[in-house]
Amino acid sequence: MTNSNQVLPSEGVLKTNTSNTNVVNIRSAPVIKEGNIIRQGKAGDRVKILDKQKPSGDPRTWYKVQFGTQAKDVGWVREDVITLSKPSPDKNPTDAQTLVYFVTDTKTVRIHKQDQVYMNVYDNKTEVTERAPAAKLPNNDTKNYWTTYIAIKDGSTYQVRFIPGADTELTILRDNQVKLQEKGFRADGTEYRPK
Repeated sequence: MTNSNQVLPSEGVLKTNTSNTNVVNIRSAPVIKEGNIIRQGKAGDRVKILDKQKPSGDPRTWYKVQFGTQAKDVGWVREDVITLSKPSPDKNPTDAQTLVYFVTDTKTVRIHKQDQVYMNVYDNKTEVTERAPAAKLPNNDTKNYWTTYIAIKDGSTYQVRFIPGADTELTILRDNQVKLQEKGFRADGTEYRPK
């Protein structure tokens, strides 16, 4: 169990430890054995960190994570399949308000607001995050239910579109050519789920 004086990271991002799969096993206990897989996540899934443990005889640390919104959505992952969030030294991570968050087959997308609005696009395979200021496009068409944010970084335009409570989509353009367009899933955020 964690020492009560030890500060845990508040969240992490699942990653794979092999190039053969995008799946991460979440286990019922901090051990690898047949039959204790309770859930399979995807690389790029965000999880809340609840505890950590270094079992006797195991050289690796294990993290107890909450992978869903229900209290029962809890399991264990080994340190080689999670990237821990590092709090920014100048900002409290809870100061950032997540406006929309979703995962695609290859990316994890987060639009958040601290002092201004930012877009983070995390590549689930390379583990590189592109971060840039983002702008919300006005929508004057009452028949168009999509909300759109754009960000520009290093010659690429990142477009995030979503219908609150429904569809999400990421498009990446370079030289006016679509380089990536993927539907999203596992969406959340204050604009995605307005009260």
